[in-house]
Amino acid sequence: MDLSETSEQELLQHLLSRCKLSLEEVQSEMENMRNSRYLKNHSHKIWQGTDGRWRTYLPDPETNGRRLIAKSTLDDLNRFIIDHYRSIEENEYARRFKLKNWYCQWLEYKKLQTRSDMYIRKIASDWDRFYKGSKLAETSVTKMDYDILQEWALRITRDRKLTKKQYYNMTLIIRQTLDYAVQKRIITENPFNKVHVDSKLFQAKKKPLDKTQVFLTNEQPLIEAEAWKDFDKTGSVSCLAIPFAFQTGLRLGEIVALKESDIDGNYIHVQRMEIRQVEQLPDGSWSKQTFVVVDYTKTEAGDREVYLSQTARSILQKIHSSNEQHGYYDDGFLFLGAQGRVHSKSVDYRIRKYCRHIGISEKAMHKIRKTYISTLIDSGLNINAIRKLAGHEDERTTYNNYCFNRMTDAQTEQLLESALNG
Repeated sequence: MDLSETSEQELLQHLLSRCKLSLEEVQSEMENMRNSRYLKNHSHKIWQGTDGRWRTYLPDPETNGRRLIAKSTLDDLNRFIIDHYRSIEENEYARRFKLKNWYCQWLEYKKLQTRSDMYIRKIASDWDRFYKGSKLAETSVTKMDYDILQEWALRITRDRKLTKKQYYNMTLIIRQTLDYAVQKRIITENPFNKVHVDSKLFQAKKKPLDKTQVFLTNEQPLIEAEAWKDFDKTGSVSCLAIPFAFQTGLRLGEIVALKESDIDGNYIHVQRMEIRQVEQLPDGSWSKQTFVVVDYTKTEAGDREVYLSQTARSILQKIHSSNEQHGYYDDGFLFLGAQGRVHSKSVDYRIRKYCRHIGISEKAMHKIRKTYISTLIDSGLNINAIRKLAGHEDERTTYNNYCFNRMTDAQTEQLLESALNG
């Protein structure tokens, strides 16, 4: 028999057949051995009273003391002793694998699978929001079944008015903790795989208004003018990150991580990014955020070559000249200040300030990225080329999340008139 190609179950069946034993007989023998262990480890005296009844003391977990037990026969007493210790053992096993305890073990394992501390913090935040203090958190993963989980999923979806995306993100914890329990052979299968919530129960999520997601054609020049005015006043190249973003569509974390060496003619190589870093402290709290540059991008598609327009190249020349004039240098980074590399927080502060100055609602830097991609879509450029420039892995992401109308109402109406009336 080739053991290298034999499963544990096949090996067990082979041994049972050689020993002329059935699986039921083996299970019965194992049960007897376990019962004998309970009786052997019972440390209190067993005696028969003058009334003929058999007595002993059993530990009482609730009081940390002991209680007197009396039964009519020795067999009845032994059976009670066995059941008592079995119950304690099973309860201890279940307590060990309560979801709140097993979650902590799984989270340590999850940390090995990612380089993002912020992702782990997001998971911890979801635990506090959806699981902590709940009945499910007190339930052992060994006791969870389809009925328990199906009811929980339906109830939390309805009570919290979750969208489909929120539901999926929230259930990552229960899905993966149970997968981990299967991996560690605590349970044989993940019962959550059978849970289903009808899409009609999810809160409908409306696509946001275009004007809240992009800078309209009459807003973009005003924002860029504010940035140039601020640069002329302060000399800070962080101001120029804003017009540069309109020309390249880079993520903010990618912009502040750019280096001189990334520029190659009319293209710039995006190959690193700034991330926010936190550390979970022994008391469960999180340390203050720090900003560090890492040598990888958000996704595989994020490592890309992005075309530099004539305007973008002109902005880079201004940045280079300003850095030379002030004598700034920090490991070859482009966006610098007196303290070294500019952080994303500084740039995001400026874009919000410029929005206030021109009298529009505050929009973050990511809305410039949406504006850039929407501009390229409006230009008629092939969607696959746009996807590559944006650093998306799927063009559906480009269309579904980054395609918005940049036109003002008047411009939109003019285009409609032209389209409808030829």
